[in-house]
Amino acid sequence: MPEHHHYFRNPTIQRLAAILTCGLALTVLSPPQASAQDAFSCIEELDDDQVRYRIRYIEDKLQDGKKHATRWRYTWMGLWLGAGAGMTYAAVAAGKDGREQDRFAWAYMAAGSYFVATTHMFMPAAGVWGAKRIRRQDESTEAARVAKLEYATNVLKKASTVQSFNSGAFGVVAGTIYGSVGGIVKATQWTGRSKGLTAAMFLGPPISMGLQTATAPKEAVKAYEAYRGIACSSKYYDTHQDGPEFDFSVNPGGGNFSIKF
Repeated sequence: MPEHHHYFRNPTIQRLAAILTCGLALTVLSPPQASAQDAFSCIEELDDDQVRYRIRYIEDKLQDGKKHATRWRYTWMGLWLGAGAGMTYAAVAAGKDGREQDRFAWAYMAAGSYFVATTHMFMPAAGVWGAKRIRRQDESTEAARVAKLEYATNVLKKASTVQSFNSGAFGVVAGTIYGSVGGIVKATQWTGRSKGLTAAMFLGPPISMGLQTATAPKEAVKAYEAYRGIACSSKYYDTHQDGPEFDFSVNPGGGNFSIKF
């Protein structure tokens, strides 16, 4: 007796895809939070001691977060590659046994695993290499140190942007969409077959991406936010030298001057 397959119920799939796409669009297009202060606007106005201090501040913050950023990047890259290899093997085995529905499911999830692993390979990792590359920059003259501070600020900003993306909702939303599309295709194409694997297609991608997102480093995000608060403010300037601390600031309501010994 010929085998019958159930094909897509287009209106249902289209409506679900539209809803998920809208969710993804809202995540991607949501406006960024307003910047507290432009970290680049006053670099040329800083004296040499202030430039040195800010370079050291950025180097230290990136170095502090390097271990977490490195461990997270390569651990998840290895996990996705390993999962992809295992699912590729399962897809080949299912194909040999004539279980087309399982072959599709395993191959679909393997493709997603390889894609995420590839993003780890090619996404900028300033949180991993930033401190080292900043230290390599020339600082033999005042002009060179100003250029080094500009470079360091850019590196910290890039690390913050990447970590903010990795720790945001995009990965979970994308995983939900990917898993839902694959699960719907399998459920409608091979109705009632290997239901456990169908459930795994729905749940596996968003759960995996959720774990990756939850463990993502955020040190550079916090460091850049803190740095924007001190970048152009002498109030937070500290040479780490012994002696009295001066605090002088001016605002529309008046001024403040204090000395701490």
